[in-house]
Amino acid sequence: MDYTKFYTPPQIAELLVKQIHVPVPVKVIDICCGSCNLLHAAQKKWRNVCLFGVDVNMCKQKDVKFTQADGRKFVLKNPVRFPLVLANPPFDKVPEKNKFKVLFNGMQSKSVTSRLEIEMLFANLRLLKEHGTLMIIMPSTFVESERNNSFRVFLAQNYFIQKIIHLPDDTFGASQIRSYALFIKNEEPKYRKTKMFNVVDNGDGYAISKLKSITFTAIKKGSWSVLPQKKCENTQILSIKRGNISSHYFSDNGIPILHTAKIQQIWKPSIRFVKKSKGNSNAVFAEAGDIVISRIGKSAGQWFKYEGEKILISDCLFVLKDADGKIATKLTGKKYSYQLKGVATRYITANDFNNWYLNI
Repeated sequence: MDYTKFYTPPQIAELLVKQIHVPVPVKVIDICCGSCNLLHAAQKKWRNVCLFGVDVNMCKQKDVKFTQADGRKFVLKNPVRFPLVLANPPFDKVPEKNKFKVLFNGMQSKSVTSRLEIEMLFANLRLLKEHGTLMIIMPSTFVESERNNSFRVFLAQNYFIQKIIHLPDDTFGASQIRSYALFIKNEEPKYRKTKMFNVVDNGDGYAISKLKSITFTAIKKGSWSVLPQKKCENTQILSIKRGNISSHYFSDNGIPILHTAKIQQIWKPSIRFVKKSKGNSNAVFAEAGDIVISRIGKSAGQWFKYEGEKILISDCLFVLKDADGKIATKLTGKKYSYQLKGVATRYITANDFNNWYLNI
C-alpha cells in the first residue's frame, strides 16, 4: 500500500487546529502541504494568517504562498522561522538512508532513520521559532514502537510534548491507518505533563475526549503509548518464542504447520502445510500444553492452549511454554486487552503479551 498520498480530511484538520492554543500567528507553514487542508483549517481559525506551503507536487491554491520543492531541502536552504508549523508528512521509506543526516544533528549516529516521516518531523522542528508550535501527524509506530524510542527520548529532552492525540483508524478512509497527532512546542519541558486525547466519532462528526495525562518522567523515557500499563511487582519474563517459517513456504500438502487465523469466539490457529526442507531444522514447534498466540493481523493477541502432537508454527505465531499449566490457568477466560500496534497491519510483540499477562 502506498502511504504517501493520504491527505488530511478537512473535518480532522479543523478539529486538530482547534486544539492549538497559541497567540494569533502572523504566518503558518506546511512543508508537505498536499491538499492544503491543514493550512485552510488554520485560515478558518485565524482569518488574517499568511499561509506558506511547500510540496514536491505543484499546488495552485491562490491563498497559499507556494514553493515547489522537497520540504527537507527547503528547510535546509531557508533560515526563516515560523510561530506555527503544520504537517501530515508522507509515511514511507527513504530511497537513500543518511542523505539528510544533517537534520539529526545532536542525536547519536545510530538514530539516523530510513523513515521519511521521521526525516520530515526533524525538518519541521527546524522551522520553529522559540516558543513556536508544531502539529504533526505521525504513524502509530512512531509513538508505540520500541525502535523509535531514541527519537522520542530526544524530543522529550529538547521540546515540550504538549499533546498526543490518537486519530480514528478511518481518518484516511478504508486503509485503516493508525496514526497520532503530536503537538510539540519549542521550549523547555520543565517537568510538565503531556495530555493524551482520543478522537471519537459521536454520530454527528468527530469529537475530542481526554484519555489521560502522561508524566514527564514517562515521556522523558519514551513511554508515549496509550497501552494500559499498571504497576506490577511481578517481573516474570515468559518463555515466548516466535515462529520462523513464513507463508512463502506454504504448499498444498506436506508437513503440517500452525498458522494464524481470523478472530473467532474461541480462537485457535489454522492448519497449513510446508514442504520438507533443510530450512526446517531450526524451526520453532508447539507441543502439548503449550500456549499458541497470534502475533499479527486482526486476531493479534488471541491465544489457544495446544493439546496435539508436536507441530511447526509459522512466523505469524508465538509459542509460550507452560510446563506446569499455571499460565493457562491464569489466562482462562481472559482476552488480550492492550491496543494492537501497527500502522495498517496490526501486531503485538512478545513483550506486549508478557506485560499484559503480568497485569491481569
